[in-house]
Amino acid sequence: MREKLFILGLYLLERGRLQTPKWWEDFPSVESLKERYSKEYESILLMGQRELERAKKRGADILFYNEPAFPEELRNIPYPPLFVYVKGQIPGLPKFAIVGSRNPTPYGKEVAYYFAQELAKCGFVIVSGLARGIDTIAHRATLEAGGKTIAIMGSGLDIIYPSENRELADKIGSFGGALISEFPLGTKPKRENFPRRNRLISGLSQGILVVEASEKSGTFLTAKWAQEQGKEVFAIPGSIFSEKSKGTHILIKEGAIPVSEPKEILDYYGVKSWPKDAPSSVENLSKEEKYLWELLSPYPMHLEEIIHKSGKSPAQVLQILTQLEIEGKVKSLPGKFYQRLS
Repeated sequence: MREKLFILGLYLLERGRLQTPKWWEDFPSVESLKERYSKEYESILLMGQRELERAKKRGADILFYNEPAFPEELRNIPYPPLFVYVKGQIPGLPKFAIVGSRNPTPYGKEVAYYFAQELAKCGFVIVSGLARGIDTIAHRATLEAGGKTIAIMGSGLDIIYPSENRELADKIGSFGGALISEFPLGTKPKRENFPRRNRLISGLSQGILVVEASEKSGTFLTAKWAQEQGKEVFAIPGSIFSEKSKGTHILIKEGAIPVSEPKEILDYYGVKSWPKDAPSSVENLSKEEKYLWELLSPYPMHLEEIIHKSGKSPAQVLQILTQLEIEGKVKSLPGKFYQRLS
C-alpha cells in the first residue's frame, strides 16, 4: 500500500512536469524513484493518503495498475495509466465507443442517437467522453434505452465538464455505469488533457464508431489512438461537402469500416440483434414466474440487481430463474447476468 501511495503522491507532486502518458518510462523502477525522492518520501506518502481519502469522500475509488480491479482493457494498451479514478461501477460487459463532433449537424445527432440506442439494447456498454455534442447524445441515448454507459473525463472527477452535464454524470453512475479519469481531483479540463483522455476511450472499448469528425479534431485523434491500439474503427459516411465528415472520410480511406446500420457492427462482433415487438408466450407461466420475466429485459441484468428490484430472497429468485431457463424464457450469462428471451 505504501508503494501505491508513493506513486500517487509523486504524481501529485510532479503533475505540472509530467504531462505525457510516457512519464513513467523516465524511471527504471519504484526503488530508483524512492532513492531520488528520499528526502521527500514521507511527505509524498502523506499526499497520496490525503488524495485517497478525498476520493473516498466523493464516492470514488482509485484503482492502481497492478490491482485485480484495474480495468483489464486499459492494462494492455500502449502507455497505460498507472491508476484511474472511478466513480460508479465498470460493467463487466463488452464495451464500444461512440465519439464525434462537439457541434454535430442534425444528421450527426440523429445517427449518434440511433446507433447508441441499438447497440445498448444489444448489450454493449457505450463509452464516450461526456463532451458536448455526439458524446452527450451517446450517453443519453444509452440511458434512455435502459443500457449502461461509461464517461471518460479530461478533468478530475470532481470537476464535471461541461457543467451542464452534471445531471447526466449523476445518472451515469446511478444506472450502473461509471465516470473514469486518470487525472487527480481538482484537475481542470485543460486542452492538453483531452488527447490523453482519448486514448482511454478507445483503450477501454472493443471498437469505436466515429460519427462526425473534422480532419484535425480530437475525435479524429481518438480514432488514431484506436488504430494504434489495434482496435477496429467504424465510421459514418457523410456529405462530401460537410467539414464535419472530412475526418470520417479520411479514416474510411485509411481502412476504417464504413457503416450505415448498427446491425453491421453487431454482425462484425457476432452479436444478434433483439427482435422488435416479438410476441412472447407467457400464458403458461405462474404468477411469480411472469412477474420476474417481465422484470427482466433483453439487456443482461446482474443477479444482485434482479434480487433488489424483485424484493424477493436470493433463494426464491434463483429458483424462479432456473425454472424460466428450463422453459426457455431466460438465458443465464457468465458473471451472474440474466437476460429475457422472447
